[in-house]
Amino acid sequence: MEDLRVVLAKQAITERLYQYCVAMDRCDRELGYAVWHPDGTAHYDDMFEGSGRDFVDFGQSSHETVFAGTSHQITNVSIQVDGDHARSLSYVTAVLAIAGTELHYTILGRYQDDWSCRDGEWRIDARRFDTDLWHVLPRNHELMATMQPPAPEV
Repeated sequence: MEDLRVVLAKQAITERLYQYCVAMDRCDRELGYAVWHPDGTAHYDDMFEGSGRDFVDFGQSSHETVFAGTSHQITNVSIQVDGDHARSLSYVTAVLAIAGTELHYTILGRYQDDWSCRDGEWRIDARRFDTDLWHVLPRNHELMATMQPPAPEV
């Protein structure tokens, strides 16, 4: 059975992962900065290499200018804790509505994060994001309006 410190660490890390999604979707830079330690780094699969803070600025700048809205979700979170250090793997889906168009960009990938607890705060030391799938699709609200539930079988 896991000891209580490990369970609490896993919960704190999971909450930070969720905090990241909220920060990016709400363009809340301060909330996003708090996900990383000040010296934390971010490597996003041929898109970005630098500090976590600079990635938040990079990502939110595009969210504010290129996209009309975003939605990030985290799933399949796996965390291994070793004292004041941890590693996590989580899957992310981000859907971004491209401003001025009827298109949205969907990206699915994995966050591989190294964490540490400093001064009682779990934050990212290093993140690697790898893209699994991505595509651009039209938004089609008219299609949704025409969809009918299947007729009940008799």
